[in-house]
Amino acid sequence: MTTQTLRDCWTWSSAWHRVLPLCGALTLAFGLAGCNLVNKFVAKDLLNEGARQYNKGHYEKAEKIFKEAIERDPDFLQAKLFYATAIRSRVNNEDGEEQIKTAKQAIEAYLELLKPENEKRLKERDRDQTYAFIADLYKTLDDQKSYQEWLKKRAELPNQKPTTKAECLYSIGVIYWNEATKISRKYETQVPGKLPEVAKPDKWKKEDIDALLQAVQTGLKYIEEAIAVDPRYANAYSYKSLLLKEQAKATADPKVVNQLEQAAQEAVEKFQELNRQAAAELSGSS
Repeated sequence: MTTQTLRDCWTWSSAWHRVLPLCGALTLAFGLAGCNLVNKFVAKDLLNEGARQYNKGHYEKAEKIFKEAIERDPDFLQAKLFYATAIRSRVNNEDGEEQIKTAKQAIEAYLELLKPENEKRLKERDRDQTYAFIADLYKTLDDQKSYQEWLKKRAELPNQKPTTKAECLYSIGVIYWNEATKISRKYETQVPGKLPEVAKPDKWKKEDIDALLQAVQTGLKYIEEAIAVDPRYANAYSYKSLLLKEQAKATADPKVVNQLEQAAQEAVEKFQELNRQAAAELSGSS
């Protein structure tokens, strides 16, 4: 749910104030049905007030107003979307334990949207963003397992766009590249004025070599899947190159190292070619 969505929230101009007398009469005449009607009018007015507060950057105040709207009308899906968005908007403004607490609260609010009775009413765009935001929140929490899980779920959504699916698969590949670099950095020596030098594999612990190669193989699997889904997704080729370079660091056979470095260079060239094509297309359309 984007800020623009909140700004586009329909304006009721406090119309419910004019209909409350009528709703009161309906309440007397129809009992609970009339009461529900009043609550729905009030909830929509609260939604608008919450949107105004959100657009002013008053996220915590907006959050409370959206929550009240949900209490008035528990089936009000848009209020639930805005409520989750307001909580998420506070995450980057906090740190430490407060950030962790708010991120977990935002995840719970988004998971509410994915309950069967709610998810079936979500628009495709809102469903996709909900999965994306949950994944991003787990990334903020440094919960790599859950982050990867939600990237996969987003990639597998029905009617998912190829570029979005490729982006999710690529992002998982990046996770494994990070794992590989954490291992290889243990064997780096900083040389003044030069790039760090990595010790030869015969200086490595066997378990580190095995772990790095496993991370690279898994990362390359997801990167190749991303490329298969969208061959024009340039970033996938960039990280294919980086993963192959990590593999070369832990490889002893000079012939294999040469093959890996050549494949890495080819991936870089493909990355550069796609970026040039994208720039030319953008220039031609402007």
